[in-house]
Amino acid sequence: MTLLIQAANVAYAHGGNRVLDGASLEVKSGDRLALIGANGSGKSTLFRLLARELVPQAGAITVARGVTIGMLAQESALDPASTVHDAVALAAGDPTALEAQVAELERRMGEATDDAELTAVLDAYAVALERLERGGDAAGEGEADVVLAGLGIPRARWDEPIGRLSGGEKKLVGLARLLLEAPDVLLLDEPDNHLDFAGKAWLEGRVRDHGRRGAVALISHDRRFLDRTATRILELERGTIEGYPGGYAAFQEAKRLKRERAAELRELEEREFKKLKASAEQLTQWARQNPKFASRAENMRRKLAEERERLERTPAPVLRQRGIAVEFGAERGSTQVLVASGVAKAYGERAVFAPFDLVIRHGEGVGLVGPNGAGKTTLFKTILGEEEPTAGTLRLGPSVVVGYYAQEQETLDPDSTPLETVRRLKPMTEQAAIGFLGAYLFDRGDMLNRIGRLSGGERSRLQIACLILKGANFLLLDEPTNNLDIASIDALEEALLAFLDSGQGSLLTISHDRAFLDAVCGRIVELEGGEVRDYPGGFSFYEANRGAGALRTVQAPAMPQGAAKRGGRIKTRAPIR
Repeated sequence: MTLLIQAANVAYAHGGNRVLDGASLEVKSGDRLALIGANGSGKSTLFRLLARELVPQAGAITVARGVTIGMLAQESALDPASTVHDAVALAAGDPTALEAQVAELERRMGEATDDAELTAVLDAYAVALERLERGGDAAGEGEADVVLAGLGIPRARWDEPIGRLSGGEKKLVGLARLLLEAPDVLLLDEPDNHLDFAGKAWLEGRVRDHGRRGAVALISHDRRFLDRTATRILELERGTIEGYPGGYAAFQEAKRLKRERAAELRELEEREFKKLKASAEQLTQWARQNPKFASRAENMRRKLAEERERLERTPAPVLRQRGIAVEFGAERGSTQVLVASGVAKAYGERAVFAPFDLVIRHGEGVGLVGPNGAGKTTLFKTILGEEEPTAGTLRLGPSVVVGYYAQEQETLDPDSTPLETVRRLKPMTEQAAIGFLGAYLFDRGDMLNRIGRLSGGERSRLQIACLILKGANFLLLDEPTNNLDIASIDALEEALLAFLDSGQGSLLTISHDRAFLDAVCGRIVELEGGEVRDYPGGFSFYEANRGAGALRTVQAPAMPQGAAKRGGRIKTRAPIR
């Protein structure tokens, strides 16, 4: 395996906050690395350093000569006036686009401010010139079609300006460009966030394929995606990196064992410290009675002080990574939470969903799945009363209190602060509000910041906090895990399971997080091609039985612990035996 990138003892700080402090890693040909860590731990910063967008403040990053690096950033840098087709033309090998790139790189050669920048420009120039001299890539257009289709970008939108696309769509176009450029090293920062199940499955295959030709490093909070793509997990914690072989499940087990061993060792060290302290105290007492013990007592006190300093300097092992402290509390609602009878929705000639019946009962956790654009959010808005059904009736139980988590976070006032928001929802003192928000990992500065300036993860945590304050007993969650780190997703799952199993309420969630759906949903409702279908099991059951056989009544499989109450006998598509 050839060494492509090496980072040695890298340090970097944002405004005095040292996010990287001696981080080291190697990227070799054939690697498929997944970088994980809490939000704000420095994952995206590390990627920008590896891509040479930032310069380390200490340590060094070395890139092998001639190695090309491509990074998918969180924010799109595409020209808003360019069309989807034009944006990928260069990556697809279009000769006109290549000529424009060569001219731009020639201009940048004369403006380079240091050797590192000039080297990067020269490397890119050599690649572009070689592609142009080959006459572009004749097969590039066909490959562009494959990539755009694989990522779920419909051909009808290829001629639209980038500026008209949503943030998620722009990121997908950027991902398509990067995959077509095929640099030696792909740095993918949450590439799966806006993909449906088909898109995720396609990207998983593409990542594995690229790993055979070059190297991939990715950031993702989708545990199933990590298991299917990564061959090594790199955990970024307290500014340093530790590697674990295998996917996310293997990492979880290895990390658990490591933490347990560290806790056992710490307990042993503390027991030994107590014995040492007792011996020091005994010798000190003897020295008061007999001066010949004074020297031994002094040595023992010195040894005790050194050991105390060492223990204080070494942080105690954390058996569990800190996540948000979620605890739902609501009064029980109606037995029949949602009843849809013959509900249909259409916009002019375009039918979103054909007439269907659906009943959600108290205590059920239901996942709403389907391709992007299938109408899932439209169904949510119909339930919320923001859209009227074209046909049929939709009724909520009389004692149902709905809590809505919006994917685009439009339920939050961008000009308000988190502190103002929670105090509007529930009367409380400022000190009580500070304590409440602290459980959702907000510091004092974040609490007083305008919501419009918060990160996606911070706004997600605030939305969850608002749902709890509202006392909702029917949760409508639209992609609730998208901006959360894995520790916070775990905490959310546990809270939702407790919410369901304690009889407090029910939930209907749109999600493309397959592990999340398996954890909290005992039933999957699929919306695809205008049809609504019911499956009595979590995502794994849905995935195994999707589209098979005729509509018939089947017995739900055994659910994971905490989800059994949410199964039942309902109509579903299942294999005919």
